Amino acid sequence: MSYHAHGDRRAKPVKIAAVAKRETVGQRVRRLRKARGLSQRDLSAPGISYAYVSRIEADTRTPSVKALRQIANTLGVTVEHLETGEPTPTELGIAEAGLDFTTLTKAEVAAIRAAAAQGARDAARRAAEQVIEDRREVERAKLRKRLEGLGG
Repeated sequence: MSYHAHGDRRAKPVKIAAVAKRETVGQRVRRLRKARGLSQRDLSAPGISYAYVSRIEADTRTPSVKALRQIANTLGVTVEHLETGEPTPTELGIAEAGLDFTTLTKAEVAAIRAAAAQGARDAARRAAEQVIEDRREVERAKLRKRLEGLGG
């Protein structure tokens, strides 16, 4: 899934999973940049020239961590999204809430990520507790079966 948000306040997920899996990081950067109506120069920043962006898109340069962060921020996606082609659960939640990732401040993104991490921990704990309860039920059923075998 990807996002098309420029010109629209609500980012809408668009299914492109098959394309995303075949793309290189450079191809993904180019596709997302063009989808947002941006030029290579628009992705440039101090230490990241438009020529460097061009080489990334041509797959002749592997982007540095700094460049990936800057480009991801400008494109309104996470670094993980650029690397994998898949939006993160955090990106999906932001889009479902009707926010454009590019409008968020660093503090807002940090607060959202902290809440998402807490939510993931809570969900994992609940799922683990269910696994424990399911195992207990299986053990109780085995014990009942043994007891029935002894008494019968």
